[in-house]
Amino acid sequence: MKVVLRFFVVILVFATSVHAQDFIVNNYSAEIFIKKEGYFTVSEQYDLTFRTYKHGIYRNIQLTYDLLTEKGTQEKRKIKVKNVKVPGRTFVTSGKIINDLTGELEIKIGDKDITITGPQGYTINYQVENAFLFEEKATQFYWNLKPPGWYANFESMKFNIHVPDGVSVPQDAIKLYAGYTGNTNESDDFNIDYQEGIIQISSKEDFVSRYGESVTLLVSLPPNVISETKPFWPFGARYGWTLIIASFWVGFYVVWRIHGKDDKVISATSYYPPENIDPAMAGYLIDDKSDTSDLISLLPYWGSKGYITIKEIEKKGLFQKNDTQLNKLKDLPNTAAAYERKMFTNLFRGSKAVVLISSLKDSFYTTMGEAKELLKKEAQPYYLPKSKAVKKIVSGVVVVLLFLLSAIVLYVWGLLAAGLVVFTCVILLLLNFFMIKKNTKGNEALAHLKGFRQFVKLAEAKRLGVLLNEDPHYFENTMAYALAFGYFDKWAGKFKGLDVKPPDWYHTTSNRPFSMHSFSNSFDSAMSSTRSTMVSSPSSSGSSGGGGGFSGGGFGGGGGGSW
Repeated sequence: MKVVLRFFVVILVFATSVHAQDFIVNNYSAEIFIKKEGYFTVSEQYDLTFRTYKHGIYRNIQLTYDLLTEKGTQEKRKIKVKNVKVPGRTFVTSGKIINDLTGELEIKIGDKDITITGPQGYTINYQVENAFLFEEKATQFYWNLKPPGWYANFESMKFNIHVPDGVSVPQDAIKLYAGYTGNTNESDDFNIDYQEGIIQISSKEDFVSRYGESVTLLVSLPPNVISETKPFWPFGARYGWTLIIASFWVGFYVVWRIHGKDDKVISATSYYPPENIDPAMAGYLIDDKSDTSDLISLLPYWGSKGYITIKEIEKKGLFQKNDTQLNKLKDLPNTAAAYERKMFTNLFRGSKAVVLISSLKDSFYTTMGEAKELLKKEAQPYYLPKSKAVKKIVSGVVVVLLFLLSAIVLYVWGLLAAGLVVFTCVILLLLNFFMIKKNTKGNEALAHLKGFRQFVKLAEAKRLGVLLNEDPHYFENTMAYALAFGYFDKWAGKFKGLDVKPPDWYHTTSNRPFSMHSFSNSFDSAMSSTRSTMVSSPSSSGSSGGGGGFSGGGFGGGGGGSW
């Protein structure tokens, strides 16, 4: 039993020490003037004693509240605290961003280079707006005279609340609650007197208010004596930022419809890709962007043209992956596109005629990046130059709006609204990459490519048989385009029952019979591995790392402490 008692004593001492702030408030008073214009002013005076050296005190005032109205609906309320002054003392207040994040205003008093001890006096003056409860039968002043979050004991308290001139308040309209949050019993630890428009409240002898305990005043004033400031446009005052975001999207869509959306083209079924358009360019023109798959499709394209051979190197061992070997047969012609030459030259540097794909790991990604830019550059003759200029203008406008309007929205509507505006601008910047529109030449190429891609996707075996009779190399001459379109598996699968021989420029070290089926599986695996290897880069190192009231129920939550 003694062990249990000792345990609870230790817990009690520990809990007390957690909230100890090495100071005590000997006398605390507040003077509050309620104004008919819809606000009130507060002057708090603290006579306290520091038991150890401190820089000063801080005072937190809660700004955001979740209220239950007399109609039973939920309301989110944000009060305003303005004109903060601390006469004779150095102080700083938290900024708007911090206030929005924490839902509190912090007033930090003192000098970080100076410490003090013993008796001290502090006066904090401020003005409060939007902190009345406007109900049908009364306007309520509901305020925590002493909030629960003060890390100190308060020994003596005195409050004077001045009601507006000409306003009479019945004695039963004044209710005071004290103690821990949620206490609904009116306090008998205070003397309350009302005369000549002043509610005078003082604590009785030997009363002490500790951490977690509040002193809350609820005064029911006659209705309509306090002006209620309502926004001219309630929706705009609360949700106006949504209209800003909506206008961004509408404006961007209109510009895109004019300068970014391709003209409607009618695609006719085509059995062959357009002449003078290689599979990499075909892949770009289909979706207006240079993908890794577009450039990888050049490998089977070069194979079908007799520039290289490709061999799958089968590795023995449970944890070993197969490799792919490229063998150069001859150089590309001078008429080859710049992105083709960039990749081909960097694959077979110098006199090298054989390269293993595994040797390109963490090194070839720079070449791929440069080749993508060259592909994008050489695709421009298929696009309208004006579209490119509009793209730059839109990027500039969105960036300006990102910095300008996000600051305004942050000030007017808060952090969440500002964050969504920033998010919207970032999304629009990403979508702006597609603000490109094809010209007549580009539309003609797109119509042809769409028709060919549709045939690759839906072709029937009977039609493919006719094409193979006309051109026995039809499959290997078109497979690179299917790879660029993302349909290689589907395309190869259509030829498995047509007695088609695998391309003679592709080999494997496997002893298995080399059929169209085994070629399809082998080639797909080899290209998948090649794709990931060619764009792999070295990993960087880093480290992570209403009605009745209750104590603590009013506005003016918060507290304070020493620092």
